[in-house]
Amino acid sequence: MGTAMREATAAEMAGNTAVACADILAAVRREPTYTNHCRALEQLRAAGLVAPAGARRVALLSNFTLDPLVTCVTVQGHLNALPLDLYVGPYNEHTQEVLNETSGLHRFAADIVVLALTAEAIVPGVLAEPWQDAVTRRHQVEEGLAELTALLAALRAWSKASIVVANFARYETSPLGILDWQEPLGMERAIQELNHGLSDWIQTQDRVYMFDLAGLCAAFGRERAFDARMRLLADQPFAAAFVPRLAAELVRYLRATSGPARKCLVLDLDNTLWGGILGEDGPARLRLGGDAVGHAYREFQQAILGLHRRGILLALCSRNDETDAMSVVGTHPGMVLRPEHFAAVRVNWGDKVTNIQSLAAELNIGVDSLVFVDDDPFERQSVRERLPQVRVVDLPRDPALYRNTLLQLDAFDTLRVTSEDRARGRMYQEHRGREALRAEAGSLEEYLTRLDMQINAVLAEGPTRTRLFQLVHKTNQFNLTTRRYTEAEFDERTRAGDYRVFGIHVRDRLGDNGVVGLMILHLVADACDIETFLLSCRVLGRSIETGVLAYAVELARAAGARRLRGRYVATAKNALVRDLYEWHGFTRVGREGEADVWQADLATLVIAAPQWAQVRPPANGTAESEAAAR
Repeated sequence: MGTAMREATAAEMAGNTAVACADILAAVRREPTYTNHCRALEQLRAAGLVAPAGARRVALLSNFTLDPLVTCVTVQGHLNALPLDLYVGPYNEHTQEVLNETSGLHRFAADIVVLALTAEAIVPGVLAEPWQDAVTRRHQVEEGLAELTALLAALRAWSKASIVVANFARYETSPLGILDWQEPLGMERAIQELNHGLSDWIQTQDRVYMFDLAGLCAAFGRERAFDARMRLLADQPFAAAFVPRLAAELVRYLRATSGPARKCLVLDLDNTLWGGILGEDGPARLRLGGDAVGHAYREFQQAILGLHRRGILLALCSRNDETDAMSVVGTHPGMVLRPEHFAAVRVNWGDKVTNIQSLAAELNIGVDSLVFVDDDPFERQSVRERLPQVRVVDLPRDPALYRNTLLQLDAFDTLRVTSEDRARGRMYQEHRGREALRAEAGSLEEYLTRLDMQINAVLAEGPTRTRLFQLVHKTNQFNLTTRRYTEAEFDERTRAGDYRVFGIHVRDRLGDNGVVGLMILHLVADACDIETFLLSCRVLGRSIETGVLAYAVELARAAGARRLRGRYVATAKNALVRDLYEWHGFTRVGREGEADVWQADLATLVIAAPQWAQVRPPANGTAESEAAAR
């Protein structure tokens, strides 16, 4: 069989496997029962589906039987396009796995470690003997918390993984009965204090995140979530009906450790943000507050405002007269959202697909960063078919359910919210001011000079480090290699002596752009490699990239390098930077895998940054980094 025929046969087999797997997973989506998850896993294995080389390496540690959860997590990973390579620690040996340097956990080298324990493993005395005095019980909680956080600290010290630790849920009625909340520290209060203490500790740690098992059990219903028979027979506390829900929620956390999350919520107006049709009912008859239906729309807007405040961009896309519609948005007493909350607006009588593409272009983000919300099934299906990259939300018919539909959406999941995120809406407003200044200026040079930019290199410390790691997973257009680091890989580079990692912070006369860029330099013998170079789309067109490259030249020379090398890996989105190195005096010297390799001799290389694009070095380390993040 010839090479071409073998390749064609392999491609056909892969295609058949993909179709078969899609059908298997579709059945689970329709009916996500535990039985269907088990059946799906068997069928996926029979179809030959295996975790690809780039699968996320996830270790699961617990003091109870994990087999049912592992089955569902594996299937949920495939459902969410997040293939997983799982390591399951031995039963009830979580401490040994963390502390023993020869354990399977150490050898596995996980990207993410999940620790899920029952409360009895941490504070057995508090739960078994709830009638003890409050002082003794509080001491037991504090002692158990100290042991748990010490174990987590030990894991974090040697492992490069992100750590997801489940909090604790009470799975049975307190022996104190209705006296539980009458006691100074009943069972429920003890578990809550344990959870609060764990949460407080996690807030001080990088790479450690809390999985809200207690909240999930409460939402599902504690009496439905747990099964006393399974706990006694198999030391597996969860009911079969709850395990798929638990697995789906856990996969949300696993995906959120690396992102990327969607960036923008695109909203219709009529019967979406308010009840009624403006063109037919008029402003006075719109349903916003007043009655139950009107309050449902206000509550929906309040949920949207919450997303805006944590950094999600908002945009309007509605078939309406723009003057009339924006008058309602700006003046109606029932509106929660106002014009200043929207980064871009398309209110006209045009095609919504075209308008959505135009919104993405104005915001300089990909259509795959958008989530579209519209009450009209026809509009939703049109967008779903013509722009499959857009996440389309199916709103229920009853507006009372809008709020929960939005809050349960996983499209905006993130495990950290930075000051950059909270300021994003303000930054887009400032961007409009810059566009007005640009229109007034006689030339691009005059505009950039009048902006009076201050560009600083900042260290990857404190809040700035969080922001830089976020940029790694969000930036696609101005990104030379689109390399996605795990948190451990990123942190390792910030500490290593042969790396130089710095962010780029930009402010100007119209506002603070925040940390908008990242460069990672790797010193190898007499060469300096630009391992990662990226910039946020909101500062493109200002020659900042030239200033950053000039600063990189200074760092490379100071480190004794004689050559500066860069790589470009083409993607569907980064054609913008294809010729960046050539424009700045580099010569293409070959190809390594998917990357074009560019090189410049530091003895002769001259990169002349304009006066407005000069990069200043870090002034005083952490203090400056935190100020930049703010």
